[in-house]
Amino acid sequence: MARKGKWLRFILDDESRVFSHLGMTGDWLQVPMNAPAQRSERARIDVIQRGRAISVRYVDARRFGRLIVARDDIADWTTLGPDPLVNGVDIGRLSETFAKSQRAVKIILMDQRVLAGIGNILATDALWIARLDPRSPGIALLPRDAREMARGLHQAIARELADPGDSFFVYGSAGKPCPRCGRRLSSIVLGGRTSVYCPGCQVRRKME
Repeated sequence: MARKGKWLRFILDDESRVFSHLGMTGDWLQVPMNAPAQRSERARIDVIQRGRAISVRYVDARRFGRLIVARDDIADWTTLGPDPLVNGVDIGRLSETFAKSQRAVKIILMDQRVLAGIGNILATDALWIARLDPRSPGIALLPRDAREMARGLHQAIARELADPGDSFFVYGSAGKPCPRCGRRLSSIVLGGRTSVYCPGCQVRRKME
């Protein structure tokens, strides 16, 4: 099995592949081979290795995830950018990506071709740490912004790993005081996703 960003890839005995994206509600459970079907079970893969038999079951109550069987690697897998957990964040590459795009910096960060696995929560918190307004166009960012953005991503990821799903810097806190400057946090919609930010201490870069 391999992981890249939010995708998992299983290679079966016949070399075919199973690709899994958990979405918001999907999960894989390891159970004994003879375990009954799990609630909301959508698929199962049985494995016999070194004489030990186990079964992994894909469960997804709301079916937000994706499950794809293919003979070869799919485009959703091959086009993924570097995974920050595996490859780190290349500041030079990130700076070059910003400099070539007029898109909002948050939209760039959530582009899976740029960085695999960065979603709404991590992008929102990382931008707050970096003190950057999510609407800032990439082309308007300064060289130091890429360094601060990389630092913000590392801190946001570390916090999420330490306390998954329960501890955020500002995500989900619109209307509350900013933890840094005390000003009321605002929210906007970018790329169809809600983005919380502080109008007091997150700088909005603009093109000259």
